[in-house]
Amino acid sequence: MEHEIIYVNGLKKRFRTFERAEGKGLIAGMRRRYFYKNALQGVDFTVNEGELVALLGRNGSGKSTLIKLMTGILYPDSGTVRVMGMDPWKQRAKLAENMGAVLGAHSQLIWDLPASDSFEMMRRIYHIPVPVFDKRLKYFISRLSLNDVYKRQVRQMSLGEQMKCNFIASIIHLPKLVLLDEPTIGVDLPSKTALRETIFDMQRQFKTTFMLTTHIVEDISITKRIILLDNGRVVFDGTRSMLLSMFGNKKHVEITVDGRIGSGYNKLGKVLERSDDFIKLEVESSEVRSKRFRSMLNASNVIDYRVAEPDVGYVLEKFYKKIDRRKV
Repeated sequence: MEHEIIYVNGLKKRFRTFERAEGKGLIAGMRRRYFYKNALQGVDFTVNEGELVALLGRNGSGKSTLIKLMTGILYPDSGTVRVMGMDPWKQRAKLAENMGAVLGAHSQLIWDLPASDSFEMMRRIYHIPVPVFDKRLKYFISRLSLNDVYKRQVRQMSLGEQMKCNFIASIIHLPKLVLLDEPTIGVDLPSKTALRETIFDMQRQFKTTFMLTTHIVEDISITKRIILLDNGRVVFDGTRSMLLSMFGNKKHVEITVDGRIGSGYNKLGKVLERSDDFIKLEVESSEVRSKRFRSMLNASNVIDYRVAEPDVGYVLEKFYKKIDRRKV
């Protein structure tokens, strides 16, 4: 039986806010029109142990409010939130012992001290025995290739090195649940790869549950499940393949030729990008298997081609447009 880590049911939250009243002059500028904004409007979902879930949505969709409710920073107007069976705002201290947060824009490292000092501070905060701490630290340092780095001052590290050390500081207590908010922002490719592989390894070894919020498409690709918020509601909850299938069984085809792209390629599908010697198409999967398609790819002037699933960012853009059309 699967072990439930997050349970959210009928969650609602609204905020009192204001806007400046119409009119000119000093008095008009001091007048305010107060109203309530619904941040969450009845959100329901569950996350089981060991899942890696992407929580996505446009700015103002309710992601930050939901995260704050799950961590106990805010409490809901109505509905239920349980994280690892705990009430976040009533058992916040206990919950923090079993939760980690990796915030891309904020660091838990002390700028003028070596990262090793920050790790030691975390050891004491979470009361981790020295032998256990040493074993964990050795594991993470090895996984993230930081042997020659973590004893240097944080301000002397590259951004990628800082992000990897911040990741360690956030999860050194081996939390059951880790919230990842833009964890790879500004990070180079090797550091991104190291972080992702460590996340996968923690899932396998420790059954760690991860919830990722990001606008970086490459990060979304590591998740199997997507929860999509819009206007405070869950508008999609399922796998990436389910999201892709909502817009038909299509492929993206990129073709590079020696010379100029002929007009015949336009008949294969919808043109997404085009230059003198390159074209990117959205093509039905049945067309990819056709004789006409294979014949065009086998032409003597074709230098290279690539057939792939549409990336998640492209599909999300289409999904949002579909939602916006429904609102009109």
